[in-house]
Parts: sequence; structure tokens; C-alpha cells
Amino acid sequence: MALWVLLLLLAVLPVTPSASPRCALQCPPGTYPHPPGRTRQRCGPPRGCSEPVRCRALRCPAPLSFPHGTVEPRFPAYPSGSVLRFACDDGFVLRGATELRCRPGGVWSEPPPVCDDGEGDCPPPVTPAGGVTTGGGRHHGAEVGVRCGAGLQLLGPSRRHCMETGRWSGPEPTCRHPYSYDLPEDISSGLGSSFASILELAGAHADRDTSLGRRIVLSRNGSLHVYVLLDASGSVQQDNLELFRQSAVAIVDRLSSFEVPLRFAIVSFASHTHVVISTTEDDASDADEVIARLEAMNFGVHRNATGTNMHGALLEVYHMILFQKERSMRDGQPNAWRDTRHVVILLTDGRFNVGGHPRDAVAKIEDVLEIEGDRQEYLDIYAFGVGTLEVDMAELEAVASHRRDERHAFKLADASALRQALEGALAATAIGDLCGVIIPAGSARPPWHVVLRTGVQQRCAGTLLGGRWVLTAAHCFLGGESPHTWSAELAGGQEVSIRGWNLHEDFDIRGRVALGVPEFYDYDVALVELEKEVGDTGAPRRICIPCTEDANRALRMAPGTTCQKQEAELLGHTRVPAEFVSLEGKRLSVRIKEQEERASCLGGAVQPGMPHADASVRDVVTERFLCSGQESGGEHEDAACKGESGGSLFVERRHRFLQVGVLSWGTFNPCHRGRRNAEGGLLRAPAPPGHHPRDFAISLFRIQPWLRRHLGGVLRFTPL
Repeated sequence: MALWVLLLLLAVLPVTPSASPRCALQCPPGTYPHPPGRTRQRCGPPRGCSEPVRCRALRCPAPLSFPHGTVEPRFPAYPSGSVLRFACDDGFVLRGATELRCRPGGVWSEPPPVCDDGEGDCPPPVTPAGGVTTGGGRHHGAEVGVRCGAGLQLLGPSRRHCMETGRWSGPEPTCRHPYSYDLPEDISSGLGSSFASILELAGAHADRDTSLGRRIVLSRNGSLHVYVLLDASGSVQQDNLELFRQSAVAIVDRLSSFEVPLRFAIVSFASHTHVVISTTEDDASDADEVIARLEAMNFGVHRNATGTNMHGALLEVYHMILFQKERSMRDGQPNAWRDTRHVVILLTDGRFNVGGHPRDAVAKIEDVLEIEGDRQEYLDIYAFGVGTLEVDMAELEAVASHRRDERHAFKLADASALRQALEGALAATAIGDLCGVIIPAGSARPPWHVVLRTGVQQRCAGTLLGGRWVLTAAHCFLGGESPHTWSAELAGGQEVSIRGWNLHEDFDIRGRVALGVPEFYDYDVALVELEKEVGDTGAPRRICIPCTEDANRALRMAPGTTCQKQEAELLGHTRVPAEFVSLEGKRLSVRIKEQEERASCLGGAVQPGMPHADASVRDVVTERFLCSGQESGGEHEDAACKGESGGSLFVERRHRFLQVGVLSWGTFNPCHRGRRNAEGGLLRAPAPPGHHPRDFAISLFRIQPWLRRHLGGVLRFTPL
């Protein structure tokens, strides 16, 4: 107990603030001025500045109630680093985190849990730390109120009702100290997921499970308009202005790397507004031009104006949207504007003080876009406030959008923290759950491609599935080498050691020697375990594999869509365009032969000159093989070389890539001569006259039990 008393004493002891020559109070990070509301010292002749205003350490609010459970330890408030532990009474199940940690910004790491007895249509409503919940009942239509203790701000709805879906309306409310702030690492993950839901193109399904999060719905003619609003008022220091600019550049650069039709607008504002580029301009869809204008923009147009006209900046957005709507009507397409999504990103360092309340401008935007009912997801407004003293979170919340399980309003200690948070959210780690994405889109070597080596020799290729797992061919490991002699080269040149591998238990290369098949490649798959997890940072990045929820999202299918339906979508054509990766990391094209062309393609396995030319086709290849290869006079197709086996055979759908097979073996090695062109590139030799090259890959649809057994803890699989 003595330790806790010491911590609490340290939390309330005064901290000496640093004062500028103008006597402006600058409390250190993690502290706030006391008494509250006093942010400057009293100054004036003849005595100069008054005595320093005290700064107190930020603390997290204490839970005022925890129905049907206990909280330990109990104190009036908690300093940074404190841990709260929750437990429920007998007969109740704890839902949520069992422990909460007080973060340095004066906010808890998680919402408080609840104790659930399983009764009612909705779970028990969360009571925010520092607040109380009033009202009762958990059946459809029941309503509860939320209010915060003295000195705390309520963020979120003050009243919630139990909906037919068995969930409470609105986002979870929180109670926060007016000077509390978010940490960049706390923002990046959630914001990245929110951005991902906007960028990920998923089809509209009336029966989809919304618990997996929002998904943008763009029609064939749809597009995304992004408006970045930069506060340039006199209170923003020059260094922060530059960080705002850099943040805007990062937003444009990252979002434009996704193959989504985009238009950008940049608006700076102080007492008045200045449009750097409008979505109505032709250059608005050219990310390079938008970035060039950002880098050339002059904040001096505002002449150090002290006003912060957030309302005016949002009105500029309103006028751009109104222009688009009117132009679509003039063009004879009165409903074309309805396919456009709009994202507003507001970067500010203080409260608005001129031009009226920005919420009035938001209302006009919502009105012109008809944001209600099923159109609510066509507008997202993110508000970022910088500075613990000037920014009012309640005002940011009033401007920002409100979505269940998402946050749109944030406050950070300074502009460098804002830049860090945005870079984290926009980095591939934050949007990394989008498997099968190539950034930039034109990259030759896909970010999931892995080169497997013994020493310096490339033995096989492989595919990163996530974490520490690589999918490849089982025959790669028949040489007898131990795992420690192998290494994996990932996208970006990173080398990782190999811990071991799991070969499919039914793989037996000598299994059909008695049938005239000296080498039999059925079940030719293996999972390689790397020595460490390699993350998902863009390079490397995992591919999507079928029969997973990842694949459902990539294919715009409803959550829970079966493996069989995915197979029909991916392989349900006679000739399926696909790609594999060459020894040099280039993407090469083939066509998978299915339906009526499959039998002819499989027949190429026993062409004259093959070691098993006299064997039966069905003894050489099974239903687990996919077949590709060029017929005489057919469309050009590339044949795989020795060393490329184990790599992915993948198809593209809506700018996302999904692996359908693992390259196993072929009837012809076009790289057997080892010749190179003047630039040093490999020359692939043509097949000898009369030979039709065939490549065979193990279908991932036909090895599902094995994949699920080994990857069930890594990937979310769909019903078969």
C-alpha cells in the first residue's frame, strides 16, 4: 500500500512549468495547468510575470461503479503505469479486458469490461471509467444514460438504446480529462483499420455480417474524394505548419498507392480559407501534381491571421460536393454523384473562433450528400487536434463522424506525434491486413514472393502467408539438408533463417514407381517456419489464399461465403489468366486450363520423351493438380523454370491477388541452357518442335484439411 500512496503523491505534486519570455505557460508532456482553465500566467508591468502556475501530472479517472464485480486496487485516480484488475461475481462472465493500464496521456488502454449474466437482448452497457450509467433494462428498446464525474468530459453519446441487432446504439462513450491526449501508437492501429475499410473494395451484400467492420461500396463508376484541411492560423508555429504539410503529403502518397479512383482537395484555413487544389480540377486525380502543389504551397497567404475559421474550410468542401452534384445533373447523369465516397481529414491545433460553428457546415455536407440510413458510410470526417492545452476534444467530436467500433476524433500532444500517428496508420503495417496488395501497383516482384536458398543457390520459391509461415513445394527438401543450412530471402532483400518445415504427410515421390511413374508429385506442398515473424510492412506482405475470410473480402463476397463458391469465382472459366514469379522476380503470365480444356492439358503430362511417357495420365496427375501450358497457335504463355517451383500460382481479382496453386513440376525447363541477354536477363528457350510445355501446380482448394490443420491459428477459414 505504501507504494501506491507514494505514486499518488507524486501524481499531485506540482511540476515547475517552462515559461517563455511572454509568460506563456508550457506544462511538460503528461501534465496540465492548475487550476484548470488557466493556461497563461498573469503578466504586466511593473513586476513582469506573476508566480508560476502549477502543473499537475495527468491521471486516469477511477471507475465509479462496476456492477456485479470488483475492481482492484481502488483509488480516486491513477497515475501513468497503474494497472486495474477486474473480476466478476459468481454467476457472471467477464466480457472484455481483465486488466487496464493507465497510459501516459491520461487515458486507459481499453474500455472497462462488463459482467454478463446472459440475460436480455443486449449485453450489459459499458460504464466508462469516471462515469456512471443510469436507466435499466437490456431488452430491445431499453435506454440508458451516461454521465461523467466532475472535471471530466463525456465523449460519445449521452444516451443509448438497445437495438434489434442485440447491440447498443452508437459508439462506446468515454470520460476524459480535458487535457488528456492520445498516443500515436494507440491511434495508428485503429485509424489504419478504418482507412483500410475505406480503401478495401467489397461488394454490397444485404446479408453480410457487419461485425467484421465497414467496407467501402464503390460501384463500377464509383470514386473516392479526399479533402485535407490544414489549420494555418497564427497560433500554429512554423515547425508545426511544416509537419502539417508533411502529414498531408503522406496521406496523398499512401492513399494514391491503392488502385481506387481518387480525387484530392487541399484547403488551408485561418481567418479565411485558401484552396490549394479542388476536387473539381482535372489535376485533382494526379497524386504527383497534388503533392507538388502541397510542397509549393505558401502558408504566408494567411499573413499570420489569428482566427481559426474551421467552418469556412468545411464550407469549401460543401461547395466542391455541390459542384460535383450539379455537374452530374448537367451531364445527364443525375445519380452519378451517389457513387462517390467522401473523406475529410482535418488537422488543427486549436478551437475554432471565427466563422460560426463547424457543425453547421457539416450539416450542410450531410444534407447535400443525403447522409442518412444506408448512405451514412458515404461520408467520413476525421478530426485531429494538436496541443493538450488549446484543443477541446468535445469540439472535435462534434465535427467528426461517429461510427460503431471506430474513432474519428483524436487529440495528440504535438504535431510530431500527429505525423507519427498518421505514418503508422498509413504504413503497410496498419493497412497490412489487406492481403494480396502490391504497392506500388506496378512492382515487378510481388511482396509475398520468397526465395528459398541453401547457401547461395536458389532451390525453390515460396509464398508468405503471414507471420512466420511460407508455403512451398515438398520436393524442395528431398536433398537431405538440415534446416539451419537454409535461408529465406523476402521482398526488400531481408534474409531470415529457417527453423524447420512440415511436408504434407501424403507426399511420396516414389509412391507410384510400380506404375511406371518414377517421380510422383501429388500433395507436393510444405509449410516452412521462419525463425521469426516478419510482420506485414508492405515489403514483405502476405498473399491472400482461398477459403479464408481474407479471400471473401478481396472477392467482395459476404463473410462466411463457402470455399466452393470462392472456387467457382476464381476457377470457374475455361481459361483462367494467372501469374507466377520468375527466377529474376518478374511476373510471368499463364492460363490455367479448366472445364472442357482440362483433360487435354493434363494429357501433356505423358508426352513422348517424358520419363513416364508410357504411364496412364491418371497415374501421373490427380484431381489435386492445376494445369497450364500453351497449345500450338494459342495465346503466349510462359513456362516455369527449375528453381521456380514452390512459388505461387496466383490470379487477380479487383486489384487484389489470390494464390490458387503451388508450382510443383513441369514437362520442360526453358532455362536449361542458362543463356542471358545483353542486360544479363535469363533467356527462356523455346520448347523443341512437337512438344507442348505443361506446368502442374497443387490446387489450394484440394489440400484444405492440411492447410486448416496447420494454419487454423493464423488464418480465419470459411466453411467448405
